[in-house]
Amino acid sequence: MDHAIWVFVHVMLLVYWLGADLGVFLLAKAAKRPELSFAERAFALQMAIRIDLVPRLCFTVMFPVGLHVTASGGFAVVPTSAFVLAWAVSFAWIALLVTLGRHEGKPLAARLNHWHLGLQALLLVIVGAIGISSWLGDGPLPGGWFAATIVLFALIFAMGIGIAVDGAIRYVLGLYALLIAIAFLGVTKFL
Repeated sequence: MDHAIWVFVHVMLLVYWLGADLGVFLLAKAAKRPELSFAERAFALQMAIRIDLVPRLCFTVMFPVGLHVTASGGFAVVPTSAFVLAWAVSFAWIALLVTLGRHEGKPLAARLNHWHLGLQALLLVIVGAIGISSWLGDGPLPGGWFAATIVLFALIFAMGIGIAVDGAIRYVLGLYALLIAIAFLGVTKFL
């Protein structure tokens, strides 16, 4: 596929990730407003849960699509095995998210959530190591702005873990800041 198409898909993933996540954030805040009726708060929470699948799905496919942007743009040579592994992890992650959603509130979902947190921790370490080693000139990807985007992307896993464990707003805002910084570096190639 043409580089411009992969860039377009990458941008659309960012738009839907950030846009839908902002909607989830606002709906979750509305669900806590005491001046709203129980039905209104329940509806806001129900909508937040449904919409939340969109940013999660965008997150899961952002890295493999990014690999296609990397290869098609000539930033680095990406072996076929890297594409296969990235897409396999993405599809497994999507299956995990769908299963979590179908069993929300059940004991199975609680067990699967531990797997989800473990997966994010593992990806934080792997993607972070790739980004840091590339930044230092010893990794498989270009350094500078490119490696910085990979390091920042790895930190999004940390924010996701923080949101799941603590639910604190600082992790949500941190995630938004990271997405904006990654988009800035990707567009400007600054660094």
